[in-house]
Amino acid sequence: MYNWNFGIVWDYRAVYINGAETALSLSAIGAVFAILIGLIVALTRQSAPKPFAILASIYVEFLRNTPLLVQIFWIFYCLPVLTGASFTAFWAAAISLAVHFSAYFAEIIRSGIASIDKGQTDAARILGFTYAQTMLRIILPQAFRRVLPPLVNMIADLVKLSSLASVIGVYELMHSVNNTIMNTFRPLELYTALAIVYFIIIYPVAFIARRVELKLAKR
Repeated sequence: MYNWNFGIVWDYRAVYINGAETALSLSAIGAVFAILIGLIVALTRQSAPKPFAILASIYVEFLRNTPLLVQIFWIFYCLPVLTGASFTAFWAAAISLAVHFSAYFAEIIRSGIASIDKGQTDAARILGFTYAQTMLRIILPQAFRRVLPPLVNMIADLVKLSSLASVIGVYELMHSVNNTIMNTFRPLELYTALAIVYFIIIYPVAFIARRVELKLAKR
């Protein structure tokens, strides 16, 4: 019989709090830049001249078909060798998350744009709207409304995969708890608490996505 001692979790509660703050900061930065980059890539694939659209397609396919873990290692270890630019482990992980998920966000946003009737674009041109005005005022507001649930679900996945930042020494939840386990030798209690903390962080995001999806489905 294993002698459970969850008092150890309370003793090291600061590890979970600080790790959660780092994980949330990492996820927030990654999500914001992933959406911005994804929007640019989606618009490039949708409307740019063919050579640029092809490059955007290659960008999306390459990132979607290579592991995030490999991308993290490449940005942290290889990119500084090639460019001379160095990143802290935190920023290397944030950039990796942003770049990796931008490919998924790009496809989601592009599908939303493609779902809007082309007649609306033609009508905007007749009224004298520029391409930028058409996108900002007419197309993108409708597109984002349609793709909001999958976007939120993808953000939940981003939060989960932020744990991979531990492989390059970012003191987010996973790395912090692993270090604590090495000092306490209580993996069952600490990993169980880790799972609960991740659930507390991620479940509200998934819940919001489902509620938004149901609300939009009724309209």
